[in-house]
Order: sequence, then structure tokens, then C-alpha cells
Amino acid sequence: MLAFEPEKWTLPGIARGFLVFGVLIAGSGLIWTAHTALFLSRSVKTQGVIVEVIATTSTRSPGERPGAIQSTNYYPVVEFWDTSGARHEVKSSRAARSDHYRRGDEVTVHYDPQDPEQAFIRDTWILWFSPGVILGAGLIWMTFVGVLLHFSKRFDARLAENKAQFFKQVIQSSSEQPQNKKKD
Repeated sequence: MLAFEPEKWTLPGIARGFLVFGVLIAGSGLIWTAHTALFLSRSVKTQGVIVEVIATTSTRSPGERPGAIQSTNYYPVVEFWDTSGARHEVKSSRAARSDHYRRGDEVTVHYDPQDPEQAFIRDTWILWFSPGVILGAGLIWMTFVGVLLHFSKRFDARLAENKAQFFKQVIQSSSEQPQNKKKD
């Protein structure tokens, strides 16, 4: 059972909690990356044409200042034909911040043969950037906390040595001093 007693909240204990958080972040990035790779390995590859690029601009939250910079994401819409000859028009579920696709551009499309509406444009940025950032952030977080744990153990060991040396000196100095005995 978890103990939330303040005296147990030490630097190594808190750092271990942060390490678990980093593992969860890296794990989610790894799962997302693996899911994308698995999809690509099971998908059917075909050629498609960009028929539209939908630009969406972020909305301001109520507390945000009026001059705040808003981001625009670009979602390409691709048209392709599956192996049975059926036409599909799919809006990308992943956006990019640049509008490097134009209407009429030919692209490679990967789609699920059982559900052709599940399709991705073969683009490194769209496929790998977001999962890579999540995975990388988790790994950096874990590395930072690991280094912190390493140095906290060294600090704790040095502190224990200093305490032991201090108490050893106190004991030696008290045994060297003559003790004053009261005479009755």
C-alpha cells in the first residue's frame, strides 16, 4: 500500500515517482511508434492524389490574450483507389504544421485492406514526428531522473560518511576529557 507519510518523502523516493512518469511517457511513445510500424507492415500501398488541404487554426482560450500566436495545422485529403477498384477520399488523421502538400500532388498511400478509410500518406513527418517526440521526451526524462538518482545516492553515501566521522570525533573528544565527579 502507498504510504503518504511526509518523513518518507525523500529525494530518491520522489525521483522514483518521476522515473515512473518518464517510463509511462516513453511507453506511450513506444506503443504509438510500434502501432504505426505494425499498421505500415500490414497495409496495402498504392498511389493517391491530394484533392484538398484543410487548414485549421487553433482557437484562443477565454483567458488567452488577444494577440497570442495561433497555430495552423494542415490536414491533406487524399483520393485513392483500393485493390477492388473502389474510390476513397480520406482526410489525414495526423496534421503537419507546414503546408507542403498542394492540390494535385501525387503521394504514396498506405491503407488497411479491411477498412480503406484507415489510411496514411507515406510522409516521414506525418507518420513519425509525434510518436518520436513522445518517445524521445520520455527517454530524456528518464535519463535526467536516472542521473539525479545516481547523484542522490552518492550524496547520501557521502552524507552518511560525514555523519559517522562527526559522531566518531564527538565520542573521541568526550572520552578524552576528564570527567568531573562530584564529591559528597
